Amino acid sequence: MSPSAVQVAGTVVQVFGALLTLVVTPAVLILGGRPERIAVLASLAAYLLTPMVQAWAGSWPDWPLAVLVVDASLCALLVRLLIRYDREWLSAAVGVEAFTVLTDLSTVLDRTVTYRGYVVHSWAYYLVFLVVLAFSLVEVRWRRARGLDA
Repeated sequence: MSPSAVQVAGTVVQVFGALLTLVVTPAVLILGGRPERIAVLASLAAYLLTPMVQAWAGSWPDWPLAVLVVDASLCALLVRLLIRYDREWLSAAVGVEAFTVLTDLSTVLDRTVTYRGYVVHSWAYYLVFLVVLAFSLVEVRWRRARGLDA
């Protein structure tokens, strides 16, 4: 049986997300300031924890609650960083992660949400989040050029 176009497209997005994670994470760890490094490590932890909590929670209708806990924890950390550090990119990161948490919550509350719809939204938000993390390096460079804390 050949895979459907949706399955192939989903796989391509997941591979692209994994590759982008492999590029953005080390770049931010090497070139970023303290809040950038904290955020990228927390994001990597969430990225690695999510499949584990999905496996632990069981089948499709049951695991969005476990994923919600992981995403809400990341969002709370980003809010804490936003309060502590003067970074423009953190506002965008909190916004994207808040959408992710709302997607998780809506899936927990409405059991008619399809698996495919949930996964597509989750990956879309994750890719935007990685772009925001990559943009954080532009802000770090700008801050360092002006002698501000990085």
